[in-house]
Amino acid sequence: MSTPAVGPILKIAKPREQHMLFLFVPLNSILISVAGKGVESFHDLFTNISTPDPRSFTGVHFSMFYLMRHKDTSRLPVPTFQPAPAGPNGVPKDLLIAQAFYDGDFEPYIGAFLTDAKTVFGLNGLLAVMDESGIIEDSDPTSAKFILANGGVQQNAVAFYQLLMRYNFADPTVPAQGPGGVLNKPATPPYYLLGATFPGLSVGMFLNPAAGYPNAHELWPAPGQAGPIYYEPSVPPPTS
Repeated sequence: MSTPAVGPILKIAKPREQHMLFLFVPLNSILISVAGKGVESFHDLFTNISTPDPRSFTGVHFSMFYLMRHKDTSRLPVPTFQPAPAGPNGVPKDLLIAQAFYDGDFEPYIGAFLTDAKTVFGLNGLLAVMDESGIIEDSDPTSAKFILANGGVQQNAVAFYQLLMRYNFADPTVPAQGPGGVLNKPATPPYYLLGATFPGLSVGMFLNPAAGYPNAHELWPAPGQAGPIYYEPSVPPPTS
């Protein structure tokens, strides 16, 4: 049986657009040392939602977490990530870098995490180890300390979105574009180019039993049911 001919995608609905999150979050180095937090704990915070299968709900395609301690230097021979200087409290700042590619707009993407009690607890914990001294006053409604003192992220969702945007390098209005570019180009060009191999292919579409990848839920179980995978070691690039 022949497959019906289809034309190329010429328009993508907002929920299927792919966007980038690229956070640079200042952390209190003393509190981080006491808590013993590492990249695994931050990764778990944004991935282990307790709903049955949150992948379509959050729409996250990819995520990366990197914790740079205040004494660390760039791993490359040129400047890269750099922790912020100590604020008026004199405490050195660590730096949490978090990157993700997600479906849809910024508010529903972050809002999905605010519906899960375990994740809300973790997000409030993240605010508790942030250090915004010298960046914004504690009395500001969008500061980590103010949000925590007034009910936490769930009761201050808009303020929490604004806090994240303060440290988000990415522009949530810039969609990941395919090789053909953007038809309706904005008047002001974006300050970076975000590319997508398959623009419009959402996580929900991928996992849809009727239209997605065959046996997707069996091959890649939900986070609460998935086990570790053996990854064949890669060959490093030649050094000489």
